[in-house]
Amino acid sequence: MRKKVKLSLIENATARRKTFLKRKEGLLKKVNELVTLCDVKACAVIYSPYQSTPEVWPSREGVEEVMSKFMECSVGERTKNMVDQEGFVCQSIAQENEQLNKLHEENRNSQIQDFMFGCLEGKMDVRHLDGRDKGDLRSLFEKYLSVVTQRIEILTKNGESSSSLPPLIADAAAPIDLNQNPNVEEHEDILSMENNHQEPVTARLAALTIADADVSAPNNTKTL
Repeated sequence: MRKKVKLSLIENATARRKTFLKRKEGLLKKVNELVTLCDVKACAVIYSPYQSTPEVWPSREGVEEVMSKFMECSVGERTKNMVDQEGFVCQSIAQENEQLNKLHEENRNSQIQDFMFGCLEGKMDVRHLDGRDKGDLRSLFEKYLSVVTQRIEILTKNGESSSSLPPLIADAAAPIDLNQNPNVEEHEDILSMENNHQEPVTARLAALTIADADVSAPNNTKTL
């Protein structure tokens, strides 16, 4: 395993010069590979304290050709991907915040799903939830009820029994035809939450459905 290099100024002058020569050679090699493999225009200009004049690649004429084509672009095209150190840091912070918000949302969805199953299994008293939890829980119930209702409508339209399979299990086995689904966004939300949860929600709902059906089914066993 290669040792991770600390990105800071090399204090020792001899080691710094040695590293410069080694990295410069590798940089020019990569630029050459980029041009050859991808058929693109590229050049390199390197200023260093070890040479009185800047080193250019592939040649002075080659650099002038690339720079000329670059200057022909509009100012917007030339600068859209340019960032200074401050801009780079701001971009990195924005990306991390976006990822953090995504994780918060996934955790919230998982928490609300646990609330839902706690209520369905009789393990949680909804009166103990605050206003925000109740609102999110109600929204989740409405989304699942919407998907269940749409599934039943599709099964009925196709001449199938709505009780032949638990509706959400059917969703997992055979995804709803989005052309027949008038509320695609809600269905996609459910699928997104399914993917983010450790245990598939459809499986848990199916288990509850089957358990309730077994409890409520009439006992047809004859006494011997």
